[in-house]
Amino acid sequence: MNRRTLFVLGLAVLCLQGAVFGQAKKKLPFHTPFDFKDSFYKKNGLDPKLFNTRLTPDDANAAKGKSKDKTRNKTRILEINGGYNAVGELLYYPAPPANFFDEAFLDNEKGDLAREVANEFRAFLFPKADGGLPLSPAPPNRRQDNLFDTSSGYLTDNPLGLWRITFPAYTAAATETPEGIAALAVLEERNGLDLDGTPILKRLSEIKDLEAQGFLVLNQRNEDGSDGFPWVV
Repeated sequence: MNRRTLFVLGLAVLCLQGAVFGQAKKKLPFHTPFDFKDSFYKKNGLDPKLFNTRLTPDDANAAKGKSKDKTRNKTRILEINGGYNAVGELLYYPAPPANFFDEAFLDNEKGDLAREVANEFRAFLFPKADGGLPLSPAPPNRRQDNLFDTSSGYLTDNPLGLWRITFPAYTAAATETPEGIAALAVLEERNGLDLDGTPILKRLSEIKDLEAQGFLVLNQRNEDGSDGFPWVV
């Protein structure tokens, strides 16, 4: 059996071997994820009152609860999604409790650091090529599961689990040149195909290699918010 590392990103992070997300009546192998308290957001450079959207216990994918972690509030997140970490291991993560624009960064050194961290750690969302929405994070627009850049000290340097959403797209060179077709064939053999019929990308190294060869572009929303919210928790 392959070793799998289960990450609960942003709200609770724990590495496990052979972990399986438990059923409702069984004891979970990690603390059920909750949103952060306002004070913890402010301590780490964000003003939660300026978030674009934020989960509350009244939302369909949340409920009221109590966490053992004193940095969390009473919003228990019920929705759990699956994806990949930087080295292609399976991870599970709670639905993002908030997304936000530039104005949510505090106007001080803590805010500057939060912005730096949020831009360093990227969450890769893969839009469908024929969907006409290259910068849309909507689940129906995705051709495969998300990939998270959990490298560069994620566990120690990113206490809020901040992410800059990034949208990889294959270039014409990838699908129309012999070199590109050969590179994609290798990935297809390794990872299989996505909903577009193009190779699934499971590792940060694969994204970097394709980008360096001109076979992949990494699109991001403008920081001024003109394309929609650029960051999520």
